[in-house]
Amino acid sequence: MNAANAVIDPLTAPSRDGENDRPRLGRPLLMTPAQVLERIASLAREGNLFRVHHVEPGLYARARRQFGSWAAAVKAAGLDYSEALDAARRRSLQTRRQRPPATD
Repeated sequence: MNAANAVIDPLTAPSRDGENDRPRLGRPLLMTPAQVLERIASLAREGNLFRVHHVEPGLYARARRQFGSWAAAVKAAGLDYSEALDAARRRSLQTRRQRPPATD
């Protein structure tokens, strides 16, 4: 195989400035299932499972890939997913702006 037809692995190819440690776009860095579960449990202890798909999209994507769904990943972390949803909904209702009363 000559250099013109060589297949370049985008994960190991050097960047234009010759460095290999710059952050890459696309899939998040690899995490083991145990690391994913520990991070989910940590977020739950901090009360930060609400809108995790916006705050930590890489974790959310990795959890869905490894466990099939975010709910399954939360459950595998030993948490009650329905309770987590209920708590998030309560927070959302408390922080939602109230509409002023309609005047007719």
